[in-house]
Amino acid sequence: MRGRDERAATWLAGTHGATEAAVGFDDAEREVLVGATAELPSLRAVVARAEWRADLRRMWIVQASVRELNEIYNLVEALMNGTRSRRRLEQLEGMLGTLCTSIDGF
Repeated sequence: MRGRDERAATWLAGTHGATEAAVGFDDAEREVLVGATAELPSLRAVVARAEWRADLRRMWIVQASVRELNEIYNLVEALMNGTRSRRRLEQLEGMLGTLCTSIDGF
């Protein structure tokens, strides 16, 4: 994650039991998800549920099922396969890491 500022590199991730988790993302990561889910209504709804939290490093926080987070993980993985930009790959790798932490709890 070289070259990323601290806020952009830090997603808030935490498990809330076996079936739900909270995940956080910054404005740039939200923009990626909004664009990637434009034609995927079920995932777009997950992104739309995110709440802006200035008290949590100005992050967007969403509570989602593990199934929903797995679907977003798969989407981000597909985005990685479709890009050659090093900067974009680093951003997507960070997103995958946070999703994995939220899904698995570690």
